[in-house]
Amino acid sequence: MNDKSNKLSDTVNVTMHTLTFSDKTVSYAKVKRNTAFIGNIVSKILEHNKVMDRETLLYSAGLFRNAILELLKAGKAVDLLEMGILYIKPDGSIESEEPGIDDVPKMTLSFTPSDIALEAVKDVTAGADISTTNEPLISSLYNIHTKTSGTRLSKGYSARITGRRMKIAGDEAETGLYLASCSEDGTYDMDSSTWTCLGMENIVDNTNTKILFNIPDTVTSGKYRLIIKTAYGSGTRINKTVRTGVYGETVLIA
Repeated sequence: MNDKSNKLSDTVNVTMHTLTFSDKTVSYAKVKRNTAFIGNIVSKILEHNKVMDRETLLYSAGLFRNAILELLKAGKAVDLLEMGILYIKPDGSIESEEPGIDDVPKMTLSFTPSDIALEAVKDVTAGADISTTNEPLISSLYNIHTKTSGTRLSKGYSARITGRRMKIAGDEAETGLYLASCSEDGTYDMDSSTWTCLGMENIVDNTNTKILFNIPDTVTSGKYRLIIKTAYGSGTRINKTVRTGVYGETVLIA
């Protein structure tokens, strides 16, 4: 079995997410996953057991894996070393009014942790590294004119950005998609009145994960920071607070 390991953090870090379903501020915490692979598990075993060697443990783990996969392929639920039950279930619902065996969706996996596994984590506490992530996040740009991804966009043509929490909504005087002229190192004027607002008339597609927009010919060629300001909540809800997201790289418009 592959001796794969991961550098594990000493703390359990969480990210705070703000819900936007009501006027009342409500947040939830999501643990940033810190995965221990088989190499980490073997190393932990060897801290307490000096009799067995690493190769034997990895070989034995491979035997367990193969046997578990064989049982799953046979449609069996499997007790994973008393940590919980791994079981198969249909992946989705049946829409037919008169369902038959052929209407059952393909199978997927689910897991129910055991009492001893739940007991092991009940006293785990979050570390000090807590951050809030409810701002718009721009993750990538695509130049539709040149059909290329990157940071170079063409004025007079369309572009697409992808990310999360990006949908633009709210008072048009305070929200929108902006271009802020910047220096070579990405420094820009924080005064939004100096930014170029592309205007909703240039927004073709406006969703949380994708925005398609036109870049007018009137935009001056140069380097910019791409900025989203939005008060979108969920559904038709508009929040009172405007959130701002700035793309991490400079954008060249030519």
